[in-house]
Amino acid sequence: MFGDVDSSDSDTSEHSQSQAKRRRRGEGTSSAINNSHEVGSAISKSASIIAEALQACEEERRHRDLLTVQERRLKIEELRVEINREAINDLVDAINKLSSSILALVSNRPPAAPK
Repeated sequence: MFGDVDSSDSDTSEHSQSQAKRRRRGEGTSSAINNSHEVGSAISKSASIIAEALQACEEERRHRDLLTVQERRLKIEELRVEINREAINDLVDAINKLSSSILALVSNRPPAAPK
């Protein structure tokens, strides 16, 4: 029976010694709260950095998409201008041919009698 008392006394004294050591090292309850707060703060900062990186990546992708759309618009506009240029050239050629045909027709006709 006396052996049990001695072991419980030594357990209690070891427990209080380890608590004293923790307090000296700053591992008390307030330290755990501070540590938890620091971890939460670090997680929050990390999440913020990740969110900013994702947002920057998304903005870059949108910018590239916008540039691609603008390039396509420019190509379409250039194509439209070229088609219009060809159409005007074809119209000018047709007018010139019509003019030549009219002149040929008029030059082959005998003069009309005056009235």
